[in-house]
Amino acid sequence: MQHLMILLYVTVGAALVVGSLAVAQAEDPFATAQAMAASGDIQGALQIYQDLTRQHPESADAFAHLGGMQLLDQRYQDAVKSFQQAVSLGDETARSFIGMGMAYLHLGQLGPARAAFVEAQNRGNDRPDDIAGIIAWIDARDPTQGGH
Repeated sequence: MQHLMILLYVTVGAALVVGSLAVAQAEDPFATAQAMAASGDIQGALQIYQDLTRQHPESADAFAHLGGMQLLDQRYQDAVKSFQQAVSLGDETARSFIGMGMAYLHLGQLGPARAAFVEAQNRGNDRPDDIAGIIAWIDARDPTQGGH
C-alpha cells in the first residue's frame, strides 16, 4: 500500500510539472519539445531544452522545462540543479519547487523534498491538496520533519 501511495504522489507530481510546462504556440521551440515529450521522445525534448539553456542562459523558463524533462528521464540530480537554476533566475511559480521536490523524493532525500514542497505550497499552485498530501506522506515517514 505504501508503494502505491508513493507511486500516486510521484505520478501526480510529474503531472503537475509536465502540465505546468505546456505552451501554446506550435512554432515555439518549447511547444515543439513538449510535443516531442508527449509522443515519448524525451531525449529529443531534452536536447531542445539543453540548447535553449545554452542559447538563453538567463531564461528561468528554459531551465524549468529542462528540469522537467530531466525528471522524466530519471536524471534526478541534474533536475534538481536545473530547477535551482530556474529559481535563481527568477522563476516565482511553484513549478520548479514541485519538480525539485519530486527529484529529491526519488533521491530519497525527504528533508529537502519536504522543504521544496512547502515552498511550492507557499507560492500557490493548482493542486494544493495534492501538495499537502505529499508533505503529510513525508512527515509520516520521517518524524524529524514537520515539527513532529
